Amino acid sequence: MVRPEPTPAPEAVTVAVIVRDRSPYAMFDAIEVTATTARLRGPLLLELGERLRLRVARGATAVEVGARVTAVQRGDGHADPVTDLRFDDEAAGSLRPIVS
Repeated sequence: MVRPEPTPAPEAVTVAVIVRDRSPYAMFDAIEVTATTARLRGPLLLELGERLRLRVARGATAVEVGARVTAVQRGDGHADPVTDLRFDDEAAGSLRPIVS
């Protein structure tokens, strides 16, 4: 009996912080990304209301968008902090092809 080939998993969405005059820095793991919000885990504890410029990508498709920190959950010593972001309103259209 021939087994069917497994269906490949879709490429993961990645999120990198853009710092002026430097390459985007992927310091976070994307837990969940939608066209309007993102939940990220990483070693950096951000502050509520902090603004970031991000590069959101899937495969060869990438966009740069602005975002604001809306919630922060501190790490417990065993896990990194979790940060919730809301993308700027104009980002939704450009993010849909990446997150759908």
